[in-house]
Amino acid sequence: MIEEWVEQCRKGQSRAFAHVVREMQQRIYCFLYRMTQNREQAEDLAQETFLRAYRQLANYDCKKAAFSTWLFTLARNLCLDEFRRRKPTQTTLEEAVNLEAASGFTPFCAANDNEVERRIAQAVDSLDTPFREVFVLYEYEDLPLEQISVVVGRPVGTVKSRLHRARLQLQEKLSSVLYA
Repeated sequence: MIEEWVEQCRKGQSRAFAHVVREMQQRIYCFLYRMTQNREQAEDLAQETFLRAYRQLANYDCKKAAFSTWLFTLARNLCLDEFRRRKPTQTTLEEAVNLEAASGFTPFCAANDNEVERRIAQAVDSLDTPFREVFVLYEYEDLPLEQISVVVGRPVGTVKSRLHRARLQLQEKLSSVLYA
């Protein structure tokens, strides 16, 4: 359906892009939030992602990648540009709660479960960018390895390696939580 809306936009029906935004905004925002750990920054980057996508629709080639893959690539590149310009900031408790609400995640009732979730989120956040982005795209956004390869501009083997290393690092960081 997204591809149809994109084609409508390319044919001059600019209102069709609102459907694209509604369909993809949550996923793009959550990806950017998990990468930046800053609500305002993620919102700004998401908005800029859609603006650039709209302006660059003529550059999109549906034969090379799905639109969602192209959009995640734009979001990733904007995020990396932002990392180069600024230092990462710390997440506030309010932002963490907003992320849970935005992602559709409902916390478990038990306090211990919330602590485990918090420690997992911290461990994911502590991964270096190349590992975190692959892990987030695979585990949170459910993108297949081939699409992640396109988004990050690396071969599938490299994506698999980064995903494996991310999992090993998380296992090491979370061993006290997982095996307690």
